[in-house]
Amino acid sequence: MIPFLSKLSDKLFFKQWIIGICHGDIKEIIRTKSFDPDIKWFYLDSFHRFFADPFFVTSGDGNLKILFEDYPFDDDYGKIALMTVDKNFNHISDKLLLDTGTHLSYPYVCYEDNKIYIFPEAAKSGKLSCYEYDPHAESMKFLKVIIDMPLRDCTILKHEDKYWIFGIIAEGDTNYKLHLFHADNLLGPYSPHKKNPVRDGLNGTRPAGNFVEVDGILYRPAQNCMNGYGESITVYRITELNEENISEEPYMDITINRKNSKNRAIHSIHTLNQTGNILAVDGEQWTLAPMKQLRKYLGDVFPSEKKIKKRENSSN
Repeated sequence: MIPFLSKLSDKLFFKQWIIGICHGDIKEIIRTKSFDPDIKWFYLDSFHRFFADPFFVTSGDGNLKILFEDYPFDDDYGKIALMTVDKNFNHISDKLLLDTGTHLSYPYVCYEDNKIYIFPEAAKSGKLSCYEYDPHAESMKFLKVIIDMPLRDCTILKHEDKYWIFGIIAEGDTNYKLHLFHADNLLGPYSPHKKNPVRDGLNGTRPAGNFVEVDGILYRPAQNCMNGYGESITVYRITELNEENISEEPYMDITINRKNSKNRAIHSIHTLNQTGNILAVDGEQWTLAPMKQLRKYLGDVFPSEKKIKKRENSSN
């Protein structure tokens, strides 16, 4: 989108990330280079928050369980929550799981030795930490700091008996640098790759969900943020991955088909994950609300004392 139209859309539309699920198979999407499922979107009933970064987690009750980022605009930081959906894709409930008082998002899920580990993004804290998830109590318990760096959207791959963490360090909204780490054990210790940062730029750097292996080839979904945050997903085919080198090439793009009537209000996608034959995605919903956007603009120009204090606290 050209800059003028982007600025105009920001004035007219309220933009809000929401979660959707559908039937599908990531492997077939990659084989056919085609993405146009009928997505059931879980629209929010207010302008007070957004939901993003969905990851499936084991359920103890037969329903679908989705970990996600819950971002209330009044709090101005993300938290980790759990969405429960039945097998007919009916939304049942949402439950807050983790609030550290600083921003959390992208709750990456990893299974090891009959345990479930969660690695939420916590770049504002300057660290990547690991939590153990209890599917029966639906709770998260802190275990340890994994990497003492402000990494975002860390995604883990087990490849040739090694664990690989892919995560970015952001330079504002102008550039992302992809860093790679390896270890013999899931919980580390991790060593940085010799060629860090292994990639930079706004397209194809920031992780967008789990790795996918198709017919013996590894594929890495990554965000395309060239024309705006989370615009679409670029899938890379990995051709080499070891302690000496990493090589990959762009393979396909995943975008929202807005000609599909179920996607008319959705303009962007930046996360894609799967369990069984069910996919979870997030999409940016645009709602025409010029007066809402005007009030938001005036609130930014003439902030309340509460907002001023919040800004001061976040900068300290």
